[in-house]
Amino acid sequence: MNNELWYFLIGGQQDKETGLFGNFYSYGRNLGDALNNTFNASHELDFNTPYLMEASLLDEFNVIEKNNELVQLSELVFARKQVHSFPLNDPDKDFIPPTGIVKDIIDDELEYELIKENFVAYDQNEIGIFQLELVIGKENIIGVFLKLIELLPTINGFWIYIKDFWENENEELWVAKHFIGKQTIIDFLTLQRINTLENGYLDLVVHSLTGESNLMLDEHKKINLQTKDENVFKDIIEQILDFGYEQTTEELYNLEFGFRHWHYRPADSLTRDEFTTMLTDNKFEKLD
Repeated sequence: MNNELWYFLIGGQQDKETGLFGNFYSYGRNLGDALNNTFNASHELDFNTPYLMEASLLDEFNVIEKNNELVQLSELVFARKQVHSFPLNDPDKDFIPPTGIVKDIIDDELEYELIKENFVAYDQNEIGIFQLELVIGKENIIGVFLKLIELLPTINGFWIYIKDFWENENEELWVAKHFIGKQTIIDFLTLQRINTLENGYLDLVVHSLTGESNLMLDEHKKINLQTKDENVFKDIIEQILDFGYEQTTEELYNLEFGFRHWHYRPADSLTRDEFTTMLTDNKFEKLD
């Protein structure tokens, strides 16, 4: 497979008080692989705990303006010499997307500053469903999702939807009928973290018969709850508020709508074929 060329806006830390961001250009088999190559080389510019802020797929190296001024950090990674610093305690710093999804460099119809860590809760609709949507950044989303699984009264199903844009194949639904305990699901997701929670090509759904409740982490890394049980709804809201996230009555923004974006999987994660083999080994069943 030929290597792709990606542009990345990378953030990181210089020290406990100072953040950094800089421009990198990297080759890799796909976005996740190129990103990993970038992270491995970014320490050359004193980036600690690097993270991805923006990305764009480039046609070739020659389209990069003033590419003769780039610093070569490794065989596959180049960067602009100049890096930019900012105080880590800046309350207006940009939203850091969870692993698996990232904004494109091309601005779309909405401003990126609209994306905030908060949630919206909807009253019971005409068919009796309460709904909640929660947007959280890279640092805490996985911990919050696993904690919310623990709050469901019972677990009666666990489903994984593989999206059709992963390697341009059909959408598939895989079900673990034998995953009926909270800890079983949490242990599986923790063990398979980079293949599930950090994979931008999946919807993960935990189901409870109580209120016909579905707790989902979708491919855009937004947490969604649907339930007919008001107590489940209130318990989840109370926990989210305890975590420190604010409820908004305005429109909730994330990368799903109004922003050009990329989905990806981490470099060391399984390919689609390897992933479905792993599901089969764990006794998941594919539903037609």
